[in-house]
Amino acid sequence: MNIKKKLKENRSVIFLVLGWLILVNSFSLLALNRFNLEADNAYSWISTDNYNQEKGWNLVSLHSRWDSSWYLDIVENGYKYKSDDALSNIVFFPVYPLLIKFTSSIFSVSNIFSGWMISCFFLFLSAIYLYRLIKEFHKESDPLLSVFLLLIFPTAFFLNAIYTESIFLFLSVASFYYALKRKYFWSALFGMVASLTRITGLFLFIPLIVQGFIQEGFERSTIKKCWPLFFIPIGTFLFFLFYWFRFGNFLLFFKVENAWGRSFHFNAEHFLFSSQPAIANFSLDIFYALFIFIIILALIKKKYWAYALYVALTVIAAMSSGTLMSIGRYILVLFPIYIIGSSIRTDLMKYAWIMISLSLMILNTILFVNWYWAG
Repeated sequence: MNIKKKLKENRSVIFLVLGWLILVNSFSLLALNRFNLEADNAYSWISTDNYNQEKGWNLVSLHSRWDSSWYLDIVENGYKYKSDDALSNIVFFPVYPLLIKFTSSIFSVSNIFSGWMISCFFLFLSAIYLYRLIKEFHKESDPLLSVFLLLIFPTAFFLNAIYTESIFLFLSVASFYYALKRKYFWSALFGMVASLTRITGLFLFIPLIVQGFIQEGFERSTIKKCWPLFFIPIGTFLFFLFYWFRFGNFLLFFKVENAWGRSFHFNAEHFLFSSQPAIANFSLDIFYALFIFIIILALIKKKYWAYALYVALTVIAAMSSGTLMSIGRYILVLFPIYIIGSSIRTDLMKYAWIMISLSLMILNTILFVNWYWAG
C-alpha cells in the first residue's frame, strides 16, 4: 500500500521523465541519421583520422560516446595504468563500472545496454528525490518545474548516456535530502558512495556539515549528531588507497589527469583557438561559467549557504584543472540550479530560461550522438 501511495505521489515526475526519455531518444535517432558530417576538430587531442560517422537505427549504441568507452573498458579489462602522459582509465571512479558489470552478469545483457538502463534508472530516482526535496523544504519553488528544468538543461542528454551524471545527481540530492531531514547517517552513506563515484563527491561533506550546524545550532552537541558526515570522503580515500596498493602512487589520479588536458594550473594552450569549433565551444563554456556564477549569487541572496558552498566548491574544483572544458556537463548535476530556476516568478525570465536551455540541449544532443564534443 505504501508503494502504491508513493507511486501516486510521484506519478507526475515519473511520466515527465518517461516522456522526456521517449522524446529525446526519438530525436537522437533522427539526428544520428540526418546529417552528413566530418570529424570534429574542436580540440587538438581529438583524432580526426579515426572518425566514422555512425548512421543507423540502433537506439542503444548512440548512448555510448567519448568517456563511455572508458567506463566500458574498466568493466571489460579492469583498471590499467599506461604512463603519466598517456590516457588511462584509472581517472574514472569505480561505482558506475561495478554496477554495469553486476547488472550485465545478472540479466545477461550487453554492457552498453546495462549502462544505459542504469543511467535511466537513476535518472528516475534523481527526479523523484529532487521533487521531494523541493516540495518538502522549498515551498517557494515549483517542484515539478524544477524537474522540467533539469530535463531541458543544455547537457541533459548525459543523464541517459553511459556517463555518471544521473547516478551522481541522485546520490548528491539524496545526501542533502536526508541531511535536511536530520537523518545524518543516511546522508553520509549516500555521500560516501558519491565520493566513490566522482572526485567532486569528496566536497559534499563540507556543505552538509555546514547545513547540520545551521539546523542544529553552533554547539558542541551538534558534532555528536552530525559525526557520520565526516566520513563522506572515505569513498575517495579508498579509491586513492587502491592507487597506492595497485600502482604505488596514492595521488596518481592527479598525474594522469594531466594527459586529459587537466593540469591543475593555468595553461595558455587551452585558450588558443585552432578552429572555429574551438571558438564556439569556448564561447559556450564562458556562458556556462557566467551562468553558474549568477546562480551562486542567487543562492547567497536567498541565504542557502550550504547549497552555495556546494556549488562554489564544485565549480572551483572544475576550474582549478586549468580549463573550462566540460563545465556545462559538470554543472548539470548541481541541483540547486533548479531550485533557483523553479522559484523565478517573472514570466519573461522563466520563458527566456526555458527557451535558451532547450535550444542548447537540442544542439548538444545532435553533437553528442554524431560523435561531436558536447561536454
